[in-house]
Amino acid sequence: MTQNTKILALFAIACTLTVSAVSELTKDRIKVQEQQQLLNTLHSIIDPSRYDNDIANDCILMNSPELGTDKINTAYIARKAGQVVAVAITSTAAQGYNGNIDFIMAINNDGSVNGVRVLKHQETPGLGDKIELRKSDWINSFTGKRIQSEDDSRWAVTKDNGIFDQFTGATITPRAVVKGVKNTLLYFNENKVNLLNSPNACAKDIAINEAANEQ
Repeated sequence: MTQNTKILALFAIACTLTVSAVSELTKDRIKVQEQQQLLNTLHSIIDPSRYDNDIANDCILMNSPELGTDKINTAYIARKAGQVVAVAITSTAAQGYNGNIDFIMAINNDGSVNGVRVLKHQETPGLGDKIELRKSDWINSFTGKRIQSEDDSRWAVTKDNGIFDQFTGATITPRAVVKGVKNTLLYFNENKVNLLNSPNACAKDIAINEAANEQ
């Protein structure tokens, strides 16, 4: 029994060392893939020709109930010749049909929406999942829109006398997203000066960033 115990212990140690080695070897690769995925998402809502900074490593952190969660959200800054042209903010639309809906939206310096993409959701396939661009172009209905005030009645689904379509058989999901986008836009407009004067909170990793850009 003692011999068997020793063998099992050695086997467990060997497995642990193997897992640790594999984790260490793949760590940088995973970072590169995450960086590339982030860049792809940012490029889908802010054309890369519009900025010349390292947008993935130029960001600020925020925490506000207006962004739909008590978690820390990130705003990525797009700059051209040092001037801010747009900001991409991560946010959450609370009270979707099956829970929270995480999204990222790009807001131009003039306060107009440049693009919105859903990052994570649990909405019903075939109904609420039409908030995904690969399922429907509905999410593009925000592009170019501005908000006049918190009481801007246009920012609602048509069932609530607004300008945004709802889905057949699914109103709760688009209603939640419209509200989330509206609140995020209001937050940006109200806090723009402070946001754009906040220090960069993104960690610099030149080697990984360059590797991501080369892919």
